[in-house]
Amino acid sequence: MSLGVWYILDSDYVQILGNKYITVISNIILIILIITIYSFNIDSKEVFINSNMSNILRLLLFFSIIGKPVNEIFKTLFSRFQVAQNDETLVQGAGAVVGVLERLIMGIFVLMGQFAAIGLIFTAKSVARYNKISENQSFAEYYLIGSLFSMISVLVTYILLYL
Repeated sequence: MSLGVWYILDSDYVQILGNKYITVISNIILIILIITIYSFNIDSKEVFINSNMSNILRLLLFFSIIGKPVNEIFKTLFSRFQVAQNDETLVQGAGAVVGVLERLIMGIFVLMGQFAAIGLIFTAKSVARYNKISENQSFAEYYLIGSLFSMISVLVTYILLYL
């Protein structure tokens, strides 16, 4: 659900409106709404939401945090390491989408307790980017920073919400 909201807000509609921050603001509102409902359930002595609904809210919060907000945090913290690319065949924003999908798949694996399967994601990414990684040291470092940041963000979010 939230991935669909992010796609719509990242599309040409936002470009027409000319406001880059709509996506960030909508993500913050979505996360605050989920936290509010979830915390009301925990603090209330009445049964506001049953345990299944509580688990669903926690899942929504987990996937909402590891999606687009992590992209924005990554851009803010590591944009200085980004390699200038002069290749006209590159699709603008494809790396960010790959990052979201990578974290979503990692999140599913972590929730299922399949920590070893996370290696499959990095293997697939490395095979797809092998030539670029082997030819360009700066790109290889940026690629590694992004991959490790994705892994850390999923694991930290999992620990905060589930342990």
